[in-house]
Amino acid sequence: MTHNYEQLLRISIQEVMSTDLPSNGDASTDEQAGNHTQATFTTPEKRHTQGELPVRSTLAESRLTPSAETLAKVEDRQAAADSSQLKPCETKQLDKLLASAPYPAAVSIDALKVIQQQRGWVSDASLSLLSAYIQVSVADLDSVATFYNLIFRQAVGEVVLHPCDGISCDLMGGVEVRAAICQKLQLNPGETTPDNRFTLIPLPCLGACDKAPVMIASKRVYPHLTVSKIAQLIDELEGHKI
Repeated sequence: MTHNYEQLLRISIQEVMSTDLPSNGDASTDEQAGNHTQATFTTPEKRHTQGELPVRSTLAESRLTPSAETLAKVEDRQAAADSSQLKPCETKQLDKLLASAPYPAAVSIDALKVIQQQRGWVSDASLSLLSAYIQVSVADLDSVATFYNLIFRQAVGEVVLHPCDGISCDLMGGVEVRAAICQKLQLNPGETTPDNRFTLIPLPCLGACDKAPVMIASKRVYPHLTVSKIAQLIDELEGHKI
């Protein structure tokens, strides 16, 4: 299933920042769901004609080339997303949600968050396991997951960058900021770096127009961004996970 991130609707910063559940499993079931559609995450291709230099430098190529350790981590994340049964920590949190809900479908969003918190994203296999456990159909869960723009139905990197592409941010230099991010990481919106560190997913509005241009990453809001700040910010985020 392939979707287009450009069709995302508005979502508030408060909702973005509450995407992941606390480690103790506490969750609210009355959050508002935003619209979510997915992009196909692919590694960027280098395109150049004869006589032109490739866009990606040798240094960037070396930095983004996955090591054996990185590939092992990616495989572990993939295996976790497609495991054949729910984890005890997942069932514990799901039981807590179900006990406080009037009917199973009421916990759909928070249940999806539980899965994503543990696995990084919600695979088809994970969705089937969740459906069987909380007794909500796969179709209903998938409709919620694809409507809510911070539930990922395809694999994403360890750090997901959400620069705002709303009109206020664009008027304050957001276009140049997003271009600087793309150049720094050598990827396009909707893509993930080969080392699985970063995924770039712009959002239409983050509700912080007074701080434009802004970006959310690793549960933080980064305000008043400039092109000159991007390289340092990306380097700092190298050591963090979303």
